[in-house]
Amino acid sequence: MAQVLYNGKLTASDEVRFGTSNRAFRYGDGVFETIRLIGGEACFTRRHLERLMAGVQQLHLRLPAGFITLSLTDWCRKLAQANQIKSGRIRLSVFRTDGGNYRPDSNEAAWLMELEPLDVPTYTLNTEGLVIDLYQELRKPVSKLANIKSSNAVLYVLAAIHARDQQMDDCILLNQQGNVIEATASNLFAVKNGVLYTCPLSEGCVAGVMRAEVMALAQANRIAVYEVPLPMSVLLNSDEVFLTNAIRGIQWVSAYRQKRYTYDTSKRLFDLLVAEVKNQARANSAAG
Repeated sequence: MAQVLYNGKLTASDEVRFGTSNRAFRYGDGVFETIRLIGGEACFTRRHLERLMAGVQQLHLRLPAGFITLSLTDWCRKLAQANQIKSGRIRLSVFRTDGGNYRPDSNEAAWLMELEPLDVPTYTLNTEGLVIDLYQELRKPVSKLANIKSSNAVLYVLAAIHARDQQMDDCILLNQQGNVIEATASNLFAVKNGVLYTCPLSEGCVAGVMRAEVMALAQANRIAVYEVPLPMSVLLNSDEVFLTNAIRGIQWVSAYRQKRYTYDTSKRLFDLLVAEVKNQARANSAAG
């Protein structure tokens, strides 16, 4: 039976019980992180913890005191070792404890960490480019809540359903101004003449962990990167488009409607990412 961490205690997954008054179920009253496990070590835990705590602060949650008894890296390692899994997807959920309606009885929170095994041992660049289109039925409001990983993700669910129904690999979301901001589970980068462009957080995209990592890698390797609003025309005028998230890393896009893209810069950044993951894994192992 798979093991989970529930408020820091290893527990069989089928023994964790939530009632109908659970606030994550009722109101989406929580935040979460999805963390890539490679070689038994969690990737980019500092960035994940920073974003998690930003979301916790936004929702006025109070984590149990026991959460800080171990680092996020160590919690992930403990769960991986208990399940004897080297490669996987970790989901860390933080949600307000039961009580109240829209007005909660308290700000106390609980946390749950789960681990799903993945077949691929590390990040892999897709051999075939993704085919994408726009999702235009709903637009994402711009606010401080737009940048966090909220448990309320209905917009992304609907966009992903649209992509499935249109037989596309993914859909691109727009903000209230009609600008391109992100995909259903990824941030978006466009490339023109070897320069990277991505929208700023003020445009309403999620503050992606892999987004930040790719920007740092680009800057460290003299690849120019600009955070600017991206009109829909960017999808037709760019040489490359690629998507980033913490689980898949970098995924290059081959087509948007009649437009076709290359992936030279995507491939270079992917190689830099793999090297960085290896360096961080060695550092984590040495520290552990």
